[in-house]
Amino acid sequence: MTVTACPQRSAHSKAELKLALRAVAASVLREAFSQFETNLMVLRKSDDPEVVHQARVGWRRFRSALRLFKPALTDKARPLSSALPSLLNLLGELRDLDVAWHDTLPPLQEAYTSGDAKRLKAWQSMLQGLQQAGTRHRQSVRLALLSPEVGADMVATTAWLKDLSDADMDSHTDKKVNASLRHWSDRRMARLHRQLKSARKDIGNPDHQHRLRILAKRMRYSLEALHAFLPERRAKRWHHQATHLQVKLGARRDLMQANALIAKREGGLEISEFLRGLAIVRSSD
Repeated sequence: MTVTACPQRSAHSKAELKLALRAVAASVLREAFSQFETNLMVLRKSDDPEVVHQARVGWRRFRSALRLFKPALTDKARPLSSALPSLLNLLGELRDLDVAWHDTLPPLQEAYTSGDAKRLKAWQSMLQGLQQAGTRHRQSVRLALLSPEVGADMVATTAWLKDLSDADMDSHTDKKVNASLRHWSDRRMARLHRQLKSARKDIGNPDHQHRLRILAKRMRYSLEALHAFLPERRAKRWHHQATHLQVKLGARRDLMQANALIAKREGGLEISEFLRGLAIVRSSD
């Protein structure tokens, strides 16, 4: 029998890199999901708006890591969630209410009222209404957390993470595999940075700002996940750029969301017009 000679490639194949990525992915995903889950447990009794925020940050980090490490998870698909999407929508709506009455609107009171007693009364009534709506919405979130379907989704994801953790956790400690991880991480982040840089050219377009903000978040969370495999100075610079962009666009979004909430309320038209004008001015900064 004739044997055809084939070139011998590096012993550290894509399969081994995949195992190494899976080990890193398991660690990052576990930590992010733990942040999400822990803050949900605290939310059952706490009214602190920061708890809601940190729960949502944990989930965004989890979703970002799923996308980042997708090449290593093709045969380890996460179980589909039936109830978590509804819970996440409730959390997003609660966060919008919390940010509006707690952060965005109070600093604007003086600019709107300007010593006018009638306007001050309308402003304070509006803030109180938003706070009460937040209280009701927080109770809806707590009821959702007691849902058996939400519990089943959380358990299924925890079991999936445990299965991921059973991957070869030692493979990424090999020097050659570490080099492959650094190369993969560098290429991955360079591509995302190019996407972000390109999207920033159209930052003045309101229709594109949402995508730009999502890209900035992905950049930030991906850099945090891969920091051990990236050049430190460049990673810090890119992280600073992404965070600054996220905060800048987030402030604009918060103002628009507050305006949307107020526009729905009875008697909120005048305040809504004030906020709309302020948003236009700030969008040109």
